[in-house]
Amino acid sequence: MFKRKKNHAIDTLIDETMNIRGSMNFSGGIRLDGKLYGNLTLSDGASGSLIMGPKSKILGDIKADTAIIAGEVKGNIEAQDFLELHSTAVVHGDVAYGDIEIHSGAVLNGNVTKMKTNKTIKKILNKKEKTDDK
Repeated sequence: MFKRKKNHAIDTLIDETMNIRGSMNFSGGIRLDGKLYGNLTLSDGASGSLIMGPKSKILGDIKADTAIIAGEVKGNIEAQDFLELHSTAVVHGDVAYGDIEIHSGAVLNGNVTKMKTNKTIKKILNKKEKTDDK
């Protein structure tokens, strides 16, 4: 079916009883079952995955390599490699992704944009170099 590019072990767990106010930087794997009122951003130079449980909520933007969403997001999502929206996902914001999987029942209100991956950029540069050589 779909090939998930990176799998990360869960390094950080935010329980459903937790409410966090403020933006967070992360690396590795994070599982969010609670609420985050702020942006969740991948640390510079790091790789990481986000998994949101069905009762989770983020009011802010998300930037990750891989994001698996089963909760609610009010903000923009940027998933460089892979984005999966489960049937319980509700997203109010723009989405940029490398690869995407949307399950039946998921709600997505916003613009959807396919990002150019590193492989795509290399192909474009190689084609440009070949044409410049001629």
